[in-house]
Amino acid sequence: MQSSIDRLIGPYRAARVINALVRELMTDDLLPESTAYRLVCDGVLAGDPWLLAEPGQAWALRPSDTDDPAPPLLLIVGRDRDQLTVETPDGLRYPMPLFALAAYHLQQWCWLRPESENAP
Repeated sequence: MQSSIDRLIGPYRAARVINALVRELMTDDLLPESTAYRLVCDGVLAGDPWLLAEPGQAWALRPSDTDDPAPPLLLIVGRDRDQLTVETPDGLRYPMPLFALAAYHLQQWCWLRPESENAP
């Protein structure tokens, strides 16, 4: 089964993102590789914004039963550890706590770093 980031950025880049997140958990939280890998894979498959949110991504509001006043689409233009700067389709920019992104799902990932065609 292909994850959403596989479809958005391709399997090679997705693997690079996952491996970097695993290394970060191993280094920062002193987790064994198998535990870090499981946590990252589970989080990526669930669309966890704590793991995935990066500048250059577009996140769409998840369908809801209530009339949510939240913007239907957000572009992340900046991220500090647990704070985002987002832009609405109207061009309005404002700060947003990272946890609020849980009401959204990753829709588009603009890969900003160019890579060679034969990157592993």
